[in-house]
Amino acid sequence: MLEIKVLGDLQVLRGGTATALPPSRKTRALLAYLALTRHPHRREQLCEMFWDVPDDPRGSLRWSLSKIRPLVDDPAFPRLLADRQSVELRGEGLDVDFLSAQVCAEEKPTATGNLARAASFFRGPLLADLELPENSDFHTWLLGMREDARQLQAKVLGSLIERLSASPEEALPYARELVRLDPFDETAWARLIATLAASGRSREIRQQYEAGLRSLRQVGGGSGPLLRAWRAAQAVTTRPADRGAIAAASAEALRPSIVVLPFLNLSDDSEQQYFADGITGNLTTDLSRIPDMLVISRNTAFTYRNRPIETKQIGRELGVRYVLEGEVQRSESQVRVTAQLIDAETDVHLWAERFTGDAGDLFALQDEITSRIAVALDLELIEAEAARPIERPDTRDYILRGRAVRLQPPSRENRAEAIALFERAWVLDPQSAAAQSWLAIALTARVLDFMAPTASADIARAQELAERALAALPRSTIAHFAKAQVLRAQHRYADAIPEYEMVIALNRNWAHSYSHLGWCKFMTGSIEQLIPGQEQAIRLSPRDPQIGLFYSRIGSAHLLQSRAEEAIIWYEKARSATPAHPQFRTFLAAAYALKGDIEMAAAELAEARRLVGDERYSSIARVRAITSWGEPTVCALAERTYFAGLRKAGLPNE
Repeated sequence: MLEIKVLGDLQVLRGGTATALPPSRKTRALLAYLALTRHPHRREQLCEMFWDVPDDPRGSLRWSLSKIRPLVDDPAFPRLLADRQSVELRGEGLDVDFLSAQVCAEEKPTATGNLARAASFFRGPLLADLELPENSDFHTWLLGMREDARQLQAKVLGSLIERLSASPEEALPYARELVRLDPFDETAWARLIATLAASGRSREIRQQYEAGLRSLRQVGGGSGPLLRAWRAAQAVTTRPADRGAIAAASAEALRPSIVVLPFLNLSDDSEQQYFADGITGNLTTDLSRIPDMLVISRNTAFTYRNRPIETKQIGRELGVRYVLEGEVQRSESQVRVTAQLIDAETDVHLWAERFTGDAGDLFALQDEITSRIAVALDLELIEAEAARPIERPDTRDYILRGRAVRLQPPSRENRAEAIALFERAWVLDPQSAAAQSWLAIALTARVLDFMAPTASADIARAQELAERALAALPRSTIAHFAKAQVLRAQHRYADAIPEYEMVIALNRNWAHSYSHLGWCKFMTGSIEQLIPGQEQAIRLSPRDPQIGLFYSRIGSAHLLQSRAEEAIIWYEKARSATPAHPQFRTFLAAAYALKGDIEMAAAELAEARRLVGDERYSSIARVRAITSWGEPTVCALAERTYFAGLRKAGLPNE
């Protein structure tokens, strides 16, 4: 029997003994492809898949087949069939582990022993040692086969867990392997918790539950099968007297977590209930997009409609830290929405706000109100979570603290503090894509705010972190934001645009992405896009701690188009909101000077120099070296306004 193993590194075995393989990766890849496809292939198709025209594809194919033939042929039975038109590897007397596992999984009924044997075949990703990204056809086929193998392994493991439910200790290794296979599969985590409970491993249940939550928070999960499995495990493994303590531990593990209760309709018109329900549903969706936020599903939340239950009881039943409730009232053409955030443990009201609007376009109003509530809540929850005393902070705790510091108006001190907190998060969990992303964001923020001691080193490190985070989580909002920030810090504005657009597609309420997107479009020549992007950011987050940035960019749109009076208004607002930002001061200095107020211009320029503490604002040449104005048309406008104003303010050319 000839065996070809593809689940892991490629191996060829005769009589159980491994055979030396050709050193050529393409030859080994061709062997694996023929073994897995099991049908004749046209020579032209194989040539196109593995070789480029300059490589003499036909000659390369003949050479590779000559290396494969001794591996697979027997003296009395040639398996490799090749004529002038086609190539085929015959399946008789050939065992391929992936195909054998497929047969085993599809047999009905399948013996438990056969399933266990199939599970043992999986030594790693399919063809783990064969990567040919330069050969796109093969690479595409390989990625598809790897996903098929992953799904097959999950199916085999799931069948074994179910088959061995009466012997949980035997099922446990397979439950652990299923979670390792896909740490973002909430059902897999639920199966592991249930198996641990059946095994009586009460101490490990909580550890695995918290591990599952940390993993699933990255994809917005944890409140479905895992939560239900956790509750069921409580019933199995604890005495009634102990359940209150475990429920409290559950709430602690779920930080930060929230349920949006159905908003009350206070209008006389009962038909307005659909509007109130729409607010509830949209908020549930928008809050689930906030990084590290666990949100109870809409269906579960609606079971509490019209039920007079205390907030503390809701928190205990759902294992959540916060409850959001609200009211909707319509009077003629006006709609008023009131929302309030409550700490479910203490029943203390943490935040409340009222929103009003014209009911002319109810859907647009619904979107605007829910977006504004979601953004405001994001800021409020970050501060509330970061302020909680924690005896032993973990990765997520340090991330929350770093984000809270980032929300402060930028200064050298808080930029450095945020970086230090994200560093500690990353040290605790070097594989955390969230920690990598936030650290990259903090490093680039320090560069973009002209507060970095070594800008090039910060950018290089941020780029590596962002790339690692995106490779681990290609659909992560914060990873795409991190990459966009790196590209903007590198002055690659055109490349940053699609990344910011992806962030907005994943989370329509990320106010800073609208602002940065407008700036990048401005830098690529679309000058008219700058102000609308800032206005959208301000609408979404009118109390944003970094709103000075939005104001400053509106000022720049006016400045570069020689509207100095309008620019001064916005730059003064930016200075008031963010007094420690040096660049805002230089913009204001240029605008003052163009307006003829040289004394105030010189004062702002002097303050900018004091804030940076170095010589970067000592001459026009130095300012040019640290700033980028994108496209030539924008550069020309900057020369006629920004740099001209700095000269009038007294800044020398050299």
